[in-house]
Amino acid sequence: MTVTTPSDIGLGCYVYGIVAADLVVPPDLRGVGDQLVCLAPSGDVAAVMSLVDSNVALAGRADLLAHGQVLDKIAELGPVIPVRFGSVLENWEAVAGDLLEPGRERFRAMLRDLTGHAQFVVRARYDEEQVLTEVVAENAEIAQLRKLTREQPEEASYGERVRLGELVAKALETKSAADGRAMLLEIERHVTALNVRETAGINGLLDVAVLVEDSRRAEFEQAVEGLAERFAGRARLKLIGPTAPYDFVDAEE
Repeated sequence: MTVTTPSDIGLGCYVYGIVAADLVVPPDLRGVGDQLVCLAPSGDVAAVMSLVDSNVALAGRADLLAHGQVLDKIAELGPVIPVRFGSVLENWEAVAGDLLEPGRERFRAMLRDLTGHAQFVVRARYDEEQVLTEVVAENAEIAQLRKLTREQPEEASYGERVRLGELVAKALETKSAADGRAMLLEIERHVTALNVRETAGINGLLDVAVLVEDSRRAEFEQAVEGLAERFAGRARLKLIGPTAPYDFVDAEE
């Protein structure tokens, strides 16, 4: 009997992540290219995968979203080690021989450490109008320059405008550093690990990924709600998750 493999018909194995081999994937879960997702096991670990046309480039937003959605769904079912977007192997044998078998012990350890945990992301952004009002009220030079630049033509107050911009940027940096530290001090009391990311924009205050024990999830969420109340009117907090642990494990380390 002739056995047809994915590579024989121009298909490759698109890999999303690595899980324990006994994890049960929902039978209707679809991923990149709207293909059904399944497991390719090797011993006690397995790759979460689907078939993909090897001749089609994967670079679209829909593909990236599908990749993340599969990982986040799998993360709801059990620990998962994310694999980089766009990872395609030739066939099932390559998934086992080139990916799972060489990293088996490391994958086991990672999955063991992730068991009973989930990743969340906390993002905070200042209310721009409110924080600028605070900056003006707290700094006499900024207040004076703001008044002057409003009263004079742009050409006549160019130097003052540059100076005003520099002072505001520095004041915002100092303020966000202090408020960000206060938020982190509260958050870190309720998590196993955290990874502080760079914030974007002048009103970016905090962007931090955290790993939370399942048994402490309610406690953690209450802490974030408390911060939202504490900073109400000054900043808006957003809690994202649970998601796959993108910030804490890497299949290719």
